[in-house]
Amino acid sequence: MNAVKRHPLVVFFVLAFALPWLVWGTSIAQANGLISFHIPQPLAFWIGLTLAAYVSAALTGGLPAVKDLLSRIVRWRVAPIWYVVALTLTALISLAAILIYVVLGGTYQATPSLSVRELLPAFLFQVFFFLLTEETAWRGFALPRLQARYSALVASLILGVLWGIWHLPLVFIPDSFQSTVNFFGFVLSAVATTIQMTWVFNHSKGSVLVAAIFHAAIDTTIAYSNVMTGGSQLFWIFVGLQCAVAVVIVLTQGAAHLARKADLSQTTYPPTTS
Repeated sequence: MNAVKRHPLVVFFVLAFALPWLVWGTSIAQANGLISFHIPQPLAFWIGLTLAAYVSAALTGGLPAVKDLLSRIVRWRVAPIWYVVALTLTALISLAAILIYVVLGGTYQATPSLSVRELLPAFLFQVFFFLLTEETAWRGFALPRLQARYSALVASLILGVLWGIWHLPLVFIPDSFQSTVNFFGFVLSAVATTIQMTWVFNHSKGSVLVAAIFHAAIDTTIAYSNVMTGGSQLFWIFVGLQCAVAVVIVLTQGAAHLARKADLSQTTYPPTTS
């Protein structure tokens, strides 16, 4: 147990990969005729990631670590501008990508997988979903502990690469989003997105709620705008702009914290003074 407590990130990432990959592995096995059933894929999130976060917190930090996770989920008292950024940043990047694509001679075809009527319900559900699953895990548990050991930029690069690779089994599951896009580009997008989310996270007192809003806005924007599935050129313009925004954040906010003049006391675990 002492060894477990000394390595909370190792414990977390082993569980965060092993449990969801086991769930997705049954879908891959069924698709290839190896078995006749599969574990429902949503359990990769609801049980896999959520369980990984809370079990890791309980084993390595006890009740204080679990309370820290829970407090981040309901942490809403942050400057309103960060809600605006979380809601709109990906939409602005998508709009810029579409405009550049059209200027370069591309023909943009709006074939969204979500209708306008479905946007708000889909967004609200995803906020709820990511709040209790992915963002509790990645931003609630992993990021604060990574930032306690590394600079915000290095922590984001580590988390972004692992977050992207975590989706690898989905490439082999028919009809998944990841099976329809260039996976290297997807991982690159995950890294750029992680830098953006760390920037917002560190300006919003380590709020998982704001991170979940950001994540939901990303997914609904991509689904509606078709920027990652509307053709290879549009895909790479969008990913390139995401990376450009991440670079601007690093250059203007500093690699150490990706946040100048922000209250950083609650962005690491254990909490530190800013």
